[in-house]
Parts: sequence; structure tokens; C-alpha cells
Amino acid sequence: MRLTDEGARAYAARYDRWARAIERCPGGTRLLRGVNHGLTLAFYGAYGVLLGWMALGTPLRAVPLAAVPGVAFLLVSWYRRRADAPRPYECCPLNPLIAREGKGRSFPSRHGFSSFTIATCWFAASAPVAVGLLVAAAALGACRVLGGVHFPRDIVAGTALGVATGALACAMALAM
Repeated sequence: MRLTDEGARAYAARYDRWARAIERCPGGTRLLRGVNHGLTLAFYGAYGVLLGWMALGTPLRAVPLAAVPGVAFLLVSWYRRRADAPRPYECCPLNPLIAREGKGRSFPSRHGFSSFTIATCWFAASAPVAVGLLVAAAALGACRVLGGVHFPRDIVAGTALGVATGALACAMALAM
């Protein structure tokens, strides 16, 4: 979905209000970037812990928790390349708070997809951890939008696909 010139200007004006609020806070931009990076790394770790825990305790449950998200990640990546949706900083007159080198491949958000997939998969092992990770995934999605590297629709689509993928993987794991 491409924005009209008017839509791009309106989004840039809205983004500018968000960005200025963050920049006015002492260390706000650094904090946003740090949270974005830290949460991304935390999800890598959380996924490794989940797969390791399952592999040690109930090895067969680890299979769908690894295979379903893996296949879905490849499909999401393939679709992103094919759709090649522009990022906010490409089609709107704005300066993102989170630097990113690449162009396109914005829809759906892989950060959103991956974090919500991992969080939802955790229901196979621990509901309290899963809920905490869902909150962290929402924070990561907000960072990506506030950082100017994704539109809200990118995060919403990644979230929906991630929750569906995680739910399927979790259901398959618990059925074993």
C-alpha cells in the first residue's frame, strides 16, 4: 500500500510530533535505540532458552517450536521481498530516530513477527513468561514505529502473523 503525497505529509507531521517528544527528553533518543536493540537481543535469548529447555525436558516438543516458526519466518521474508513495501523514511519527509541502512521490505515487520512468535511459543513452557514477553514484544513494536523504521500497519501485520504462528507451534508442541 503506497501513501499519497497528502498521506505522506500527514504521517510525517504525526511522526514529527512523536519524535520531538522523545528528543526533548534527556537521553530519549538513546533510550529508544537502546530499548530497541536490547529487546531484539532479549528475544534471541528467550527463543534459545525455550528451545533448549524443551530439548532437555521434552525433546519432541522442541521440533514444532523450531520448525513452524522457521518455515513461517522464511515465508514472511519471501513475502517482504516480493511486496517490497517502502519504509516511512523512504516515502515520508521524516528523519528516523533509529538508523537503518536498507530500503523497502517493511511489510510485515519481521521484528514484530519474530517477537510475537517467540512470546506466543513460550505458552508451551510458561504462561507468565509468555505474558511478560508479549508485553516486551508490544514495546519492541512501539520502538520500531517511534524509531521511524516501520509504519503501524507493518507492526500490526507482523503481530498477527506472529501470534498465529506461535499459537500453531505451541498447539502442536503441547499435542506431543
